[in-house]
Amino acid sequence: MSRDSGPVVSFGVLGTVELRVADRPATPLAPALRALLARLVLAPGRVVSADALADALWGDQPPADATNALQLRVSKLRRALVSAGADGDLLVTRAPGYQLAVASDAVDAYRFERLLERARTATTADGPAAALACYDEALRLWRGPALADVGDADWALAETARLAELRLGAVEDRLELLLAAGRQAEAVADLEHLVVAHPLRERLHRLLMLALYRGGRQAEAITAYHALRHRLADELGIDPAPELQALAEAILRQQVPAPAATPPPARPAGPPAAPPAPVPDPPRRGDLPRRLSSVVGRQDDVHRVLDRLREARVVTLTGPGGVGKTTLALEAVRHADDTLADRVHLVRLSAVPAGTDLPEAVAGQLNVATGGPGPAATEALVAWLGADRALLLVDNCEHVVDEVAELVERLVAACPAVTVLTTSREALAVPGETQLAVAPLGVPDGPADLARLGDSPAVALFVDRARAVRPGFVLDAATAPIVADICRQLDGMPLAIELAAARVKALPPVEIAARLHDRFALLTAGARTSEARHRTLRATLDWSHDLLTEAERRLLRRLAVFRGGWDLTAAERVCAFAGLAPDEVLDLLFRLVDRSLVVPDPATGRFRLLVTIREYAAARLAEAGETATARDRHLTHFTELAERYGPHVRADADAWSRISDEHDNFRAAVDRCLDRADGVDAGLRLADALFRFWNYGPRYEGIRALTALLATGEAAPAARAAALQRIGLLGVYYPTAQTRAAARESLAEFERLGDRGNTATSRLVVAWEGQYDGDPDGYRAMVAQARREMGDTDDLWWHGTVCYVEALLDLRAGDFARSAEQWRRSLDLTRRAGDRLLPAGILAHLGVALREAGRPDEAIAVLEEAAAEARRNPSPHALAFTLVQLAHTRLDRGEVEGVPAMLAEADDTARRSGNPRCQAWAAWGRARIGYADGDAATAADECRRAVELLEEREFPWARRRLRSLTAEAAAACGRGPAVDATRRTTGLENSAR
Repeated sequence: MSRDSGPVVSFGVLGTVELRVADRPATPLAPALRALLARLVLAPGRVVSADALADALWGDQPPADATNALQLRVSKLRRALVSAGADGDLLVTRAPGYQLAVASDAVDAYRFERLLERARTATTADGPAAALACYDEALRLWRGPALADVGDADWALAETARLAELRLGAVEDRLELLLAAGRQAEAVADLEHLVVAHPLRERLHRLLMLALYRGGRQAEAITAYHALRHRLADELGIDPAPELQALAEAILRQQVPAPAATPPPARPAGPPAAPPAPVPDPPRRGDLPRRLSSVVGRQDDVHRVLDRLREARVVTLTGPGGVGKTTLALEAVRHADDTLADRVHLVRLSAVPAGTDLPEAVAGQLNVATGGPGPAATEALVAWLGADRALLLVDNCEHVVDEVAELVERLVAACPAVTVLTTSREALAVPGETQLAVAPLGVPDGPADLARLGDSPAVALFVDRARAVRPGFVLDAATAPIVADICRQLDGMPLAIELAAARVKALPPVEIAARLHDRFALLTAGARTSEARHRTLRATLDWSHDLLTEAERRLLRRLAVFRGGWDLTAAERVCAFAGLAPDEVLDLLFRLVDRSLVVPDPATGRFRLLVTIREYAAARLAEAGETATARDRHLTHFTELAERYGPHVRADADAWSRISDEHDNFRAAVDRCLDRADGVDAGLRLADALFRFWNYGPRYEGIRALTALLATGEAAPAARAAALQRIGLLGVYYPTAQTRAAARESLAEFERLGDRGNTATSRLVVAWEGQYDGDPDGYRAMVAQARREMGDTDDLWWHGTVCYVEALLDLRAGDFARSAEQWRRSLDLTRRAGDRLLPAGILAHLGVALREAGRPDEAIAVLEEAAAEARRNPSPHALAFTLVQLAHTRLDRGEVEGVPAMLAEADDTARRSGNPRCQAWAAWGRARIGYADGDAATAADECRRAVELLEEREFPWARRRLRSLTAEAAAACGRGPAVDATRRTTGLENSAR
């Protein structure tokens, strides 16, 4: 405080220099005044001479008239104090200088020192709880480095160093008390951070060694000691202090005394403290680490692990870093009953450096006295385990896998009742071992209702961990799809999901999802008490990467160019360059599979990377400067593949399957063309090979790719015209201004080039777009002209397509009988041409024509045939269109059973293939059902959705019926003109007819 009267004034120097009056916010001060105030504040109530102040402000370079300059500076400071609300006589002139008339309690630095004194007194007088409270209060006064904005004058540097040393000493004292109270789990993370910041401070290393040892992490405690010993030797040429050497020896011999008994310390609410220091007696089941958080989504896996342990002597849980191997192993061991083992022992190897004498390190963790390293330690373990029914859990073996394999094989051979459960990113490969791959948590596949999303193990884990940092977090209709998307993007990997959920404390889920493109920067919020390699997503993958050979690293990073998987041939063609030969790829690929970095699919012979691992590998590829080369080789390989199989997808099921399998790789190849300055020609070559696949599958993708390629650079006139023609053809079922313009421009270009065949095709495409609107007679004339331009061709597919377009124009005009005839003719020609995919669509349209012609029984039979055809020879557009038309035909007959499921499948298929027209028909079908059931509001909403999706791109007779139902539903629910309620009873029939 300040003096006994007047407003309460306080000053801060433990951070930036700060002035506070009463409860007001801190008053900002001009830079020229901060050093003067700080020098006076550090002598509260005492006179500071003018010479000392001048020296503090200007050092050995004072102004010409230092006395007047100082008086001016003091005058400005006094005015600033008064402006902030302090009394005018707070800063007074007292010979031989000036005095800040405040008590020392008004200055945070002095309050800090008094609290330290109280804490150290309380340590002996009142027990650790009172002392810890004082230390916590004292350390909370710090806002940053002392005198942070004063400058580097000698007096300021000296005072900053003094206060920093006091602060560090207080931190050490507090951590010492935590260890004495048995709260080492709270101390470890802070100590690990501090030894990095102060690598030569031996007291911190001593405390870290004690904390690790008392937390059951003996090997890591010894590792910490050796790290300090090497640093001292390298930098100072000295050994650790005798006290530290003695502690290391005691840790090795398991002779570190337990902390003295103390009263229970005050603890905030939260997770329970870590277990007490280990004792010389062998650990039992109850001595496993206490579970501090719930285990989500692993119940079935726990039973599988226990079943394997009953069948095999050695079971290894394998999987990539962060998949939850340790969590699953510990949970399984906790559930092990007496039929499996009488004793359970845990050995953690994550902190055991490669090259360590493993048997001795294991013996040390199990408190087994050995007669020496190597074989002696192994035999000591054999004798200690003996004939007991023991379960040994050995965690994190991958970096010492050969040594672990040798030790485990010896223990299992010599101890007939011992069972070993290990976790590793690769198997031990010992006799009798059973491997159990730990899979990521299940994630929702596509849209689902709230209940199904909530049942997803991955989503449940995210919600559980999100509520730990933000208790009010709710999974509702708004957040559930976003959380599901996050879990999908993270491949269901538990560590990544937990790190993402931790960000809910500061970011909404939608922001987290949007930032996952830079997941290694985002996912860095791991628990402080977890191992360092599990505190960030990148650290987890660094651990795995560092264990690979250089050849394995080279292949892993190059595999990042693949999307959606690859086969062995592709890996050999794309990745074998610059130090990696094709005949090396097979063995290296299998090694990456063994190390849980590559996921195999034995049924198909394909491989893939989890998304997170692929992004990590891509970053490594960029660091190696190989990205452009790898992507170019990828483009070359998949262009050749597309040219081999793409032209045959209509007639050859294997070709369709081959192209479909590589769909994501073709997307990546197109992206590479768009990235290259000279990529237009390469891109159009690839597009030419993929066109038929796009036409029967993702049409929107083909339109987007071709449009982007034409916008990237100049193409030869014929190539440009062909690309425009294909844009128009891909858009015929859902034309836009862009696709219409492209078709017409291609027609003009081919006419100019004198290419009669392509002129005819472009003219047919323009007429094809006329199925919904425009001049029907004009479009029929265009079809006739296209026939003449094509001449006397024996191309059955061309003739079948001409009949197809004429049938569409008849369907549009309502000439349903003629349309049916044309569909049958088109079907015959197309099948004779060997096309496997188009017949399903032709049959679906034939079914529509028959239905509209008043022949519903024939229509249903044809539509069911079309559905079977579309499933047998996969054609997503044909399947979606067939299902919606079959659903509407059944609704015409008053049949509702099974129709909602049919509409749902059609809607999902249409959504995935980018077909808004069929999505509109599905919404229309739901509207008809809702209207017939008396739910006019739902019917009106679904009608509005259908109208929005169609945007007038549908047969005129269909649009009229949809508009009619829309008006009736709107009126029935009060959103439009009144309608006779009796019409609702015949909603199914009215809306169709």
